[in-house]
Amino acid sequence: MQKALFVSGKRKYLFCADQNGMEILQPVIDLAVAEKAPYEIYSEAQPLIEWLKKQKMGCYLYVAAEWAKLDSLKNLTEEVGFSEEEAQYIGYGERWVKVFCCRCHGITEVILQEKQEIACSECDLLLEVSNHYSRLKNAYLGYVAKL
Repeated sequence: MQKALFVSGKRKYLFCADQNGMEILQPVIDLAVAEKAPYEIYSEAQPLIEWLKKQKMGCYLYVAAEWAKLDSLKNLTEEVGFSEEEAQYIGYGERWVKVFCCRCHGITEVILQEKQEIACSECDLLLEVSNHYSRLKNAYLGYVAKL
């Protein structure tokens, strides 16, 4: 499971998560409280996009959600104007990822695990899933597995 890292010295901290995500973010919330920094926790009483639009520059955003929901939340926050330097995205649970084949350029979807080898769904080549991610392809690069 990923851990949230506290980034000190921000104008305000924003926390957006479901119940399980709040458990992940609690140590960071505690650090923000100890630093006496202003913070806000998103409640589902208002739409997320409206809440994000009301925030001012200098805020730092933490989002913790299931992997299945995290991409759409990240897209939403980027649409509002949060950059990668102004936010952390922490996922939990089962994670489906796309793997880009280095031979045929086919895309295979798998549940991500450490040191994983998969067969390409297009050409059947045995691939090792790397940690090299392509934003263009929205996939991790699959290298030829060493036999």
